[in-house]
Amino acid sequence: MKFIFGPVPSRRLGLSLGVSPIPKGHCNYSCIYCQLGRTSAMTNTVKSFFNPQEIVAEVKDYISKDFKFDVITVVGEGEPLLYRDLDIIINDIKKITEKPV
Repeated sequence: MKFIFGPVPSRRLGLSLGVSPIPKGHCNYSCIYCQLGRTSAMTNTVKSFFNPQEIVAEVKDYISKDFKFDVITVVGEGEPLLYRDLDIIINDIKKITEKPV
């Protein structure tokens, strides 16, 4: 999978299926505690890194296989708010599942 990972256990959310619309290391912070390591592409530019339809199609494919998960979280290999079409992928994912996003 290119855009999704998991599901991973979360104490708060149960099994969380992650969706990552950001390429690895693209962030507007360089937090010393980041689990992804150092920021390799420091940016404040909001843009569409990937086609939103491709992301949603991958999520739809995963859901069709009836794997168990409790929630979908849009996180990222960096800061997810840098993804211009975040609203599109969230709204489109909500159309294909009743799980919380």
